Amino acid sequence: MDGILGAIKLNGVYDIIAQLIGFLGLIGSMTAYQMKTQKKIVTVQIVSCSFFTLHFLMLGAYTGALMNLIAAVRSVVFANKDKKWGKSNLWIVFFSIVCIIAVAFTWEGYLSLLPMAGMVLTTISWGIEKANLVRIISLPSSPLWIIYNFASKSTAGVLTELFVMTSIITAIIRLDIRKKNK
Repeated sequence: MDGILGAIKLNGVYDIIAQLIGFLGLIGSMTAYQMKTQKKIVTVQIVSCSFFTLHFLMLGAYTGALMNLIAAVRSVVFANKDKKWGKSNLWIVFFSIVCIIAVAFTWEGYLSLLPMAGMVLTTISWGIEKANLVRIISLPSSPLWIIYNFASKSTAGVLTELFVMTSIITAIIRLDIRKKNK
């Protein structure tokens, strides 16, 4: 493999298993939005985040692992925005603060700030009702995660974020820019 992914080397069976678990997370990320109900989307996202949590733990990338664990819990809460306890915008503040505090427990140097910032951006975007703003605010999260994934040797993580970023950009062009120009 050449290019970006060629720089990520596998050192043995353990690393191969770690990458395979990450690819299960990638498959979950890619299929989640193809589900017919919001409940199924969230369920698949939670499973995907769980695979990525284990993947990052196996890679020794503890900030990535904890951010994905937080994302799984966040998915449960945001899936219940139709319920009284899930409606509050305080959840956005709560999960953003949790992400910031979590970095103190998993500090891997300044690299830890990248997934934390990505998670905060995603958390803010999930709390917004307007789809175009969700896309715009979510977009910077992917490059932050790509850098972290590359440094953490997460092939599946790099591919996941490239897929997500491509999907967001496609949606911005298709749904926001073209719609605005019509």
